[in-house]
Amino acid sequence: MSKFESQAFSISFSKAWLAPKHWGTWLVGGLIVLLAFVPVTLRDRLAVAIANRIFNLKALKKRRAIADTNLKLCFPDMNAPEREQLMRKNMQIFTQLILGAGEMSVRSKRYLQNRIVVDGEEHIKAILDNNENFIILLPHSYPVDFLGTYFCTRGHDMCTMFKKTGDPIVDWAMAKQRTRFGGVIFERNAGIKTLIKATRAGYGCIYLPDEDFGPEASLMTPLFETTKATLPVLGKMTKLSGAKVLPIYAGYDSELHKVKLYVNPAMEGFPSNDVEHDTLRMNQEVEKLISRSPEQYMWTLKLFRTVEGSDQPRY
Repeated sequence: MSKFESQAFSISFSKAWLAPKHWGTWLVGGLIVLLAFVPVTLRDRLAVAIANRIFNLKALKKRRAIADTNLKLCFPDMNAPEREQLMRKNMQIFTQLILGAGEMSVRSKRYLQNRIVVDGEEHIKAILDNNENFIILLPHSYPVDFLGTYFCTRGHDMCTMFKKTGDPIVDWAMAKQRTRFGGVIFERNAGIKTLIKATRAGYGCIYLPDEDFGPEASLMTPLFETTKATLPVLGKMTKLSGAKVLPIYAGYDSELHKVKLYVNPAMEGFPSNDVEHDTLRMNQEVEKLISRSPEQYMWTLKLFRTVEGSDQPRY
């Protein structure tokens, strides 16, 4: 076992999780597994009905406010009814993906492959045919886990970072699901160097670029009509791993009832010797991807928590 593989996220099943206080988690998990076998068209209609019912719940008010703030910052010309319509569609897609989350744990490889359609698959094929190292630039959207499934079920191992949820049962289930067909996941404290080593060893790397980790390690970089605290690490990762950067966006097509991967051409002339320029180019690629289907994006994340020139967070 290589050094980077020894740093992979691993959690063993514990009999303590069978205690009554955890039964609620197991009940929800069992329901999600059962829903994986419900016909997709029926399940998606149910999800839309649920989403419309819960959209205005007081418990979700804070998340709606975060999403509304993010949309105002990125799209200042978008009016309030347009933002609400986008957020409602976003909630519907989220609910459809949640009700279908068990599929990746229990459905067959062929079934899962048939759940995914790809727009721009030739860009993936060009990299795989040339046996090149690659990093997927993947903005946060609800079906992101299907990207790893796409590659791993076709025999190409992937690596990425994993953020614990705080519930060990959920962490265990998610880790099992994400590595069911191969690949490796690392905890964030393993660091970027571990991802670089794995990429150099031939793993495809999934890099999600859009979380706000604060001003200390970030550059304030334009994104849409605002600026965002952005980690300036993709250029370094690319240079040290000898990888190509392939921008991909994962969405859910509610009419086809399938996950849709939007693949843009690999970034040319990247990285440069200018960290700020490379960080800007990365955000420009993120913009292009999100613009293909804005309603898919996780607008409820605290994307713009850091305010330029201020010590106070935005949210």
